[in-house]
Amino acid sequence: VVDAVDIWAFTRDSVSIRGLMLESPQELLLGELGRASRFCPELERALEESEPIEVLLGTGEAYRFLREIKPVLLESGFGVEAPVWWDTPSGRLGARLKITSDPLDALAEEIGEGASDSAPRLGLTALVGYQWDIAVGSATLTLHEFEQLAAQKAPLVRIDGRWVEIRPEDVAAAIEFIRSNPGGEMPLGEALRMAFGADSKKVGLHVIGVEASGWVSSILGGDEAVRASLPDIQPPETFHGSLRPYQQRGLSWMAFLEQFGFGACLADDMGLGKTIQLLALMLHERAEASRTGRRVAPTLLVVPMSVVGNWLNEAKRFAPSLDVMVHHGMDRLSGDALVEAVGEHDAVITTFALAHRDREVLARVEWGRIVVDEAQFIKNPAAKQSIAVRSFRAEKRVAMTGTPVENRLSELWSIMEFLNPGFLGTASDFRRRFSQPIERYRDQTRSEQLRGLVRPFILRRVKTDPAVVADLPEKIETREYCHLTSEQAGLYESCVSRMLSEVEQSEGIHRRGLVLSALIKLKQICNHPSQMLKDLEPGATPNPARSGKCTRVLEMIDEVLAEGERALIFTQFRQMGHLLAPMLRHQF
Repeated sequence: VVDAVDIWAFTRDSVSIRGLMLESPQELLLGELGRASRFCPELERALEESEPIEVLLGTGEAYRFLREIKPVLLESGFGVEAPVWWDTPSGRLGARLKITSDPLDALAEEIGEGASDSAPRLGLTALVGYQWDIAVGSATLTLHEFEQLAAQKAPLVRIDGRWVEIRPEDVAAAIEFIRSNPGGEMPLGEALRMAFGADSKKVGLHVIGVEASGWVSSILGGDEAVRASLPDIQPPETFHGSLRPYQQRGLSWMAFLEQFGFGACLADDMGLGKTIQLLALMLHERAEASRTGRRVAPTLLVVPMSVVGNWLNEAKRFAPSLDVMVHHGMDRLSGDALVEAVGEHDAVITTFALAHRDREVLARVEWGRIVVDEAQFIKNPAAKQSIAVRSFRAEKRVAMTGTPVENRLSELWSIMEFLNPGFLGTASDFRRRFSQPIERYRDQTRSEQLRGLVRPFILRRVKTDPAVVADLPEKIETREYCHLTSEQAGLYESCVSRMLSEVEQSEGIHRRGLVLSALIKLKQICNHPSQMLKDLEPGATPNPARSGKCTRVLEMIDEVLAEGERALIFTQFRQMGHLLAPMLRHQF
C-alpha cells in the first residue's frame, strides 16, 4: 500500500515499488479515483483538489461506506482496508452474561471449616446469580443507559476509544432479549454454557462472553486473575525434594480447583514434572486432612503400562510416606480382597486395559481422586477404557497430558467429560456447536467461545514459556576429550588404511558407500572395540579399559552418583547401549 501523498511526491514518470514497475503513477491514481467515484460519490470531493490525498467522512458517511459501498468496491476489483473491529462481534452490539457469587475469602474459610468426606458443595452444579447486560464494545450498559444511547440513532458510536456499530435490528433485539431474560439463579455449568455456547442466531444478538464476581471471578478471570487468587501452597515436609516455582504454581492451581469441586487438566509439556506436582498434591491433601482429623480416600492412578514403574519409583523417591499399591499382573487381587486392600493404601496404580477389564470391582471403591496419566489414551470417547474411567466415582479428577488435542476436538470433549461431566454437553451437541464449525468452517467465534469455556480448567505450560524458562536451570555444555587406547588406535589406523585402498579401486556410488561404511566402523572403534569386532561372549561384561570413552564415562558417572544425582546417557548405536549396561551394573 502506497499513500497518496507519496504518489504526489514522485518526480519520475515511472517508479518501481517492491519490484513492480508503475508507469505514470499520478495519472493512474487520478484515473482509479475517478472510476471508484462512480460507486462512492464522496470521492468526488477529493477530486476537486489538484493533488487529492484524502477525503473526510462524517459518522453517517463512514457507516454507509463500510456497510454499502465497501462490498461494491470489492466486487469491482478494488482493494479496501476496513478497521480491524469491523465485522467482528466486539465491534457490534451484543449481550454479556454477568455472574455473581459469594466472595472468595469468606467462602474459602467456610470450606476449610466445614471440610468433610462429603462431596464438594461447589463446582459446576453450584447455584450462582446471573443477569444479562447489553454490551457495547468493552462497555456494559443497563437497559436504561442503552435506551438513551439508542435514542441518538447514530449508526456508529465511540465508546472507550473505539467505534461500535449500532444496527437498528440489533437495538430491537437487545431490548426484547433483556426484557424477556430478567436473570435469577442457575447452576454455574449451565450459566457458562449459556455465555460461551449460546447460538447468536437464536438469541438475536452476539453473545460477548461473561463478567463474573466473587469466587467465580477467581476461576474465570483469566491467567492473571487466577494467579492472583491462588493460595501460595508449599509442598509439605513429607515431600522429599523441592518444586521449581512453576511446579509450585501447578500444585497451587490443582489444589485451588479441587477446593471448589472442579476437575483439572495439567497439560504441561513433557519433561516439566507433571508426576511430582501430582505427588505433591496428594501429600498436601493428607497434610491438611491430618490437621482436621479427616480421612482421605485413596487415589486411583490410571496410567499406560510403560510408566507404571516410573510412577512407583517417583513415589518412592519423592513421596515415600505414601502407601502405594500396584494393581497389575496375573496374581493381582480381585473382588472383596481388592476392595479391602485398596482401603489400606493411599494410592493404587493400574493400567488402562485393567481399568476396563476390572471395571466392576474398581467401581465398587469410593475413590477420593481419579488421575488419568497420558489422558490422550481416553481421547476416543466410545473406547471401552474411556467409558470405564468415566464410570468410576470420585470427588476429584485430574487429567495429565502433554497433548490435550492431537487431531480432533472430540478428544478435548472426552477429556473434559471425564473431568467435569456434562460441562460441554453431549458428544452430539459438542460436535454440532463446536467441532463442525471450527474444524470444517474455521469459525473463529466458536473457537473463542470454546477457548473461554475450557481455559479455566486446563493449565498448559511449555518449555519456551518465559515464566517456565526463568525457573529452569541453565544448560551447561562441556566437551570431554578422551584418548584412544593402543588397541583402538591400531584398529582405527587399520580401518583407515583399508578404506583408502578400497576407495582407490572404486568409483561412483560404490565409492561413496565404502566411505560411509568406514565412518560408521571408526565411530564404533572409538566407542569400544567390541562394538566393531563383535568379539564379546554372550553374558560377558565388556572391559572398559579397552576404550578411552568408556573409562571416562565411568569416571563421570561415579562423580554424579557421589553427588546423589542421576544421569541420562545417549548413544547413537543400540549395540553400544547393550555394552554399557553390563559395564555400569558391574561397576556400580
